Amino acid sequence: MSQNRQILDDIAKFAQEIVNAETAVVALAESGGEVVYYAAAAGKHAEAIVDKKNTSANSGLCGVAFQGRVPVLVCQTEGDSRVRQDHAKAMGIKTALAVPVIYEDKLLGALMALNRTDGSAFDEEAEKVLAGYAAEVAPVILQFCIIS
Repeated sequence: MSQNRQILDDIAKFAQEIVNAETAVVALAESGGEVVYYAAAAGKHAEAIVDKKNTSANSGLCGVAFQGRVPVLVCQTEGDSRVRQDHAKAMGIKTALAVPVIYEDKLLGALMALNRTDGSAFDEEAEKVLAGYAAEVAPVILQFCIIS
């Protein structure tokens, strides 16, 4: 594993820990935010998610966070149009959260959390914690984006 990949994996792992998520993902914005690249993940569904790409318009939660450049909190995924219902159903995702990673007004990506380990829904406090962490790691992700 490259050092750069390890950095992103560590960011995903810490994001998972701070919001008590089953799965956490570091998604990078490619092509000016038109493409979502799931660069790293930690937890239950990491293997199924990591290294996948999708257009922002078809990616669900991260795409919504990219387009709006604001956190997206989904307390109940079922029937919520901001979430890919096919993926939510296949992975048993009941609650989700995505926050954009922005540095000096440049969209770098998003941090996404899926399901809480205790079965509760994500809430505004979790959103605040993850958004704060996204701001903190933005310079690190920026460096990664430049290096890669």
